[in-house]
Amino acid sequence: MFSFFTKNTFSKGGTFTLFFIFFFIYTNTLQAQTEEIPWQFFVGINAVDTYPTGASGSGAFLEEYANLNHWNITPYPSVIGVKKYMGAGFSFGTRFSFNSIKKYGALSASDNYYNIDGIVSYNLNSLFGGQTLKPFLELGGGYALFDEQGAGYFNLGAGLEFWLGENKKTALILETIYKNTGETYGVKHFQHLAGIAFLFGEEKDTDGDGIPNKEDLCPEQAGIARFQGCPDTDKDGIQDAEDSCPFVAGIPTFNGCPDTDGDGIRDIEDACPEEAGTHENEGCPEMSQEDLDRLQEIGQILYFATNRSDLHAENYKILDEVYQILERYSNFNVVVEGHTDSVGKASYNQELSEKRATEVRTYLIQKGIPSSRISSKGYGETRPAEENTTKEGREKNRRVTFKVQR
Repeated sequence: MFSFFTKNTFSKGGTFTLFFIFFFIYTNTLQAQTEEIPWQFFVGINAVDTYPTGASGSGAFLEEYANLNHWNITPYPSVIGVKKYMGAGFSFGTRFSFNSIKKYGALSASDNYYNIDGIVSYNLNSLFGGQTLKPFLELGGGYALFDEQGAGYFNLGAGLEFWLGENKKTALILETIYKNTGETYGVKHFQHLAGIAFLFGEEKDTDGDGIPNKEDLCPEQAGIARFQGCPDTDKDGIQDAEDSCPFVAGIPTFNGCPDTDGDGIRDIEDACPEEAGTHENEGCPEMSQEDLDRLQEIGQILYFATNRSDLHAENYKILDEVYQILERYSNFNVVVEGHTDSVGKASYNQELSEKRATEVRTYLIQKGIPSSRISSKGYGETRPAEENTTKEGREKNRRVTFKVQR
């Protein structure tokens, strides 16, 4: 199976050349340690020990396990392997190694050793969450060739990964593996490994924002580096999770909500978001005293003919001015109040006053004031502005006045 490997192939110089080829390839694809970068490449040295295996002619199981005098050590790179993280702490992979066997316990020898393994490893820190020291267990099988004697083996191993640096790019790894055929043939042995592991492979970026999932606090929402992968949809410098108005650019004072008119009231609570106003008036501007006075003046000059509710040309001019005032103050409502003189029956005058108020309301609505902002009410002859005993007094009582409300 391994006849193409010769001693010349694995001469010291040739092996170092092989090592540097692998080192160049994989260190050019290194990225920070994460389960999102699933591939691990390993290169190192190995030692083979047949003594503490309990086999015939050897010591008892684990006897003189740490006695280096029994070890066949290849001091230059003699192991390469690769494995892929599959999730839940488990990794699968393969490993190839070679060695020169000089002794089987106390017996001298001169054999070549080649080995290939299939690996299933479990990271114990999946239970505890550490990032630097990672003990692991290994189960697997393989094929080992001692000179011309080959056999299939099952493997039990344990080891420790020590990840270096802030980003855990590289690890030192120590491992020991017990290899047994389960039969009388084959050479039971321990193999000890020491070397360096590198991670490689493309990092997962589920949301495609250029920030790998491990570093992304919002891995399923495209975001920006400033907020570790979380989004700022309205680009106001406040991430969506802390932004009360994530789709409209705002200011920190209002947790990301805008205050377009700068009146200290955020737009979502401002009845007039584009006009600076007061808190008392729900963000809308207060009606000026000048405009309030003018509405009162208009109420003294908006007269009707006797027994009439229809508007005439002079009424239109005055009502256009009322419209302009109401248009400036969108948060104010108005009640149109109709009045009459005392000529005729009180019931008739009540109905006439209501018609006058309705006529004025209808005109302002037609001009563009929302109907919800205008109501009308008639008072008949009950609220005279002047005495009804003179022609002039009665004329001033046939009028419409305006009552402003918030």
